[in-house]
Parts: sequence; structure tokens; C-alpha cells
Amino acid sequence: MKLVVAGTMALDTIETPFGRAERIVGGAATYIALAAARYIRPIGIVSIIGNDFPADMLQALEQRGVDLQGVVRHLTRPSFFWAGRYHADMQSRDTLETQLNVLEEFPETVPQAYRSAEYLLLG
Repeated sequence: MKLVVAGTMALDTIETPFGRAERIVGGAATYIALAAARYIRPIGIVSIIGNDFPADMLQALEQRGVDLQGVVRHLTRPSFFWAGRYHADMQSRDTLETQLNVLEEFPETVPQAYRSAEYLLLG
């Protein structure tokens, strides 16, 4: 494994002066892996998702060459959730709500295939 990303895969509700999006895919690890996959492979993710995380996003990650063996899916709890409101400058924001949910059970082990990664990025 060249790069391992350890961090959040989440669902977000985002408010801006221009609109609102409910329960969209978020999380630093999700988007770090998607962006990095354009430049470096193989990539693995260490994270935990809930029973509500969209399967099509997992497929999108895999289609871009991201290995998901380090992603644990909890079958009875929802995903980490964050809600925020961005200000007019689109740079500052307020957190409206945070629900840790499955994040309280973040995986304690890293797959063997990930342990010799050249790079580790925490997100």
C-alpha cells in the first residue's frame, strides 16, 4: 500500500447562503482518498461507517482504486454525522450538530496489507 488514509467517513448537512444539502456524503477520509487517487495508488482507508452510508459512494471509491478492507460497516448504528452553516464569506462556519454514532467505535486495528504503507494521512 502506498498511502493509507485514517479518518472520518460521514454524512453531513450543509447550509450556505445559497442553499441547503441534507445528509450528503462527507468526511475527511472520503474526500482525501478520492482526491489522492488521481495521483497515487494504491490507497487504503481505515474508518468506520454506519448502516446508512451510501453503497454508491463505496462503489465510487473502489472504482477509483481505493481499497476498502480497512473500512468497517456497523450494521445497527448510523454513520458519524455533522451539520454546519457556512457564512457569506464561505470560509467561516458554525457547527450546528455533531453525532458521533459509529465513530465511538473507530477500528483499533489496521489491516496487515496497510502496515507497510509509505505514507499515512490522518483526516
